[in-house]
Amino acid sequence: MKRYIWLVLLVLGLELGVLLGISLFFDTDLLSTMFFGSIFFMFFAFITGSTGDVFSKTGQLAAFESQAGAYKPKHETLSLRIGPFLVGSIVCFIVYLIMETLM
Repeated sequence: MKRYIWLVLLVLGLELGVLLGISLFFDTDLLSTMFFGSIFFMFFAFITGSTGDVFSKTGQLAAFESQAGAYKPKHETLSLRIGPFLVGSIVCFIVYLIMETLM
C-alpha cells in the first residue's frame, strides 16, 4: 500500500511539474493549463488502463485476418485497471479544483 501511495504521489508530482513547465515556457495561465493538462492525462490514463476497447478489438481482428480465420477471437468485456497513473491524474484534477477555488 505504501508503494502504491508513493507511486501516486510520484505521478502527481511529475504531472504538476510538466504542467507548470508548460505554463512557464509558453507563458500561459497556470489554471487553464492545469485544467486541460489534467483532463488530457486522465483521458490518456483511462485509455491505457482499459481493455476491451477499440484498440484491442482491432488487434484481434488483425490476428484473425492474418491467420485466414483460424484464430478464435475472444469476446472481452470492458474492464478498467485502476492504477497509480489514473489515480494520480484524478488527484491532479482535484489539485486544479482546489487551486481554482483558492485563486
